[in-house]
Amino acid sequence: MDSEYRIILNVGGVRHETYKHTLKKIPATRLSRLTTNLANYDPVLNEYFFDRHPGVFAQILNYYRTGKLHYPLDVCGPLFEEELKYWGLDSNECEPCCWMTLSGTRDTQDVLKTLDELDIEVDQTEGPILLYLCRFRSD
Repeated sequence: MDSEYRIILNVGGVRHETYKHTLKKIPATRLSRLTTNLANYDPVLNEYFFDRHPGVFAQILNYYRTGKLHYPLDVCGPLFEEELKYWGLDSNECEPCCWMTLSGTRDTQDVLKTLDELDIEVDQTEGPILLYLCRFRSD
């Protein structure tokens, strides 16, 4: 009887099991709208398969369970934000303890975007040039 309330999510080959009502806690997201009519549902295995980053998904599922979104330190910032977007979640919902990490990631992305937009020719004859960007915030 309990199995009718549970759901299996296979994300990148890692199986996660949770309750259907857990996924309804955050409405208007990919996971809150799962039905057995979707193409990624496998009726033989009775699971949904998503070819996404399994490590990041652990944080996503934890957000559904706890209502707290934490930014993982072991994952590239743009990758995490891309995964949040795929699942229909807002990165601005991250917990205050993670704001500095999120802010640092966004600042770095802004700097890299600016550098990409600059039309600078670099003389590569001297060997590779390494550029380290550090930005310390005092606010």
